[in-house]
Amino acid sequence: MAQYATEQKKILIDFLREHHESSFSVEEIFCELQKAHGDHIPAKSTVYRLITKLVEEGTVKRFVKGHSRQFLYQIVDCEHCRSHLHLRCMDCGKLIHLNEKLSDELLDVIRFSSNFSVNEAETVLVGACSDCSRSKKEGAEAER
Repeated sequence: MAQYATEQKKILIDFLREHHESSFSVEEIFCELQKAHGDHIPAKSTVYRLITKLVEEGTVKRFVKGHSRQFLYQIVDCEHCRSHLHLRCMDCGKLIHLNEKLSDELLDVIRFSSNFSVNEAETVLVGACSDCSRSKKEGAEAER
């Protein structure tokens, strides 16, 4: 089936690229597009359809938000995203690209210690980014 770029797809991809360090639900994407473009945006059903295709193409990653049933979406913003690991903050949703050399070293350790081959394109380590960790620490100290 032929792939072609529609204006609707362009609007969506442009938005995701402008916010490449953030992840959004489809509802959030739709609301942000409305704010930025008014009525000249894809319908919500079109956003759902396009985001599904972008995930299938590997252009966008899909994550579960915390322990909920809600999905978050974030554009894969570099050409080599399939050759390194990613870190995702479970609090703010930020996606961090792990240095390729460090990714390779970690993957080698896993491969040699457990005879297991990891799919880098699909592997995301989940934790807390430095900003969220600092905020939690400051909040805990303030409560004392």
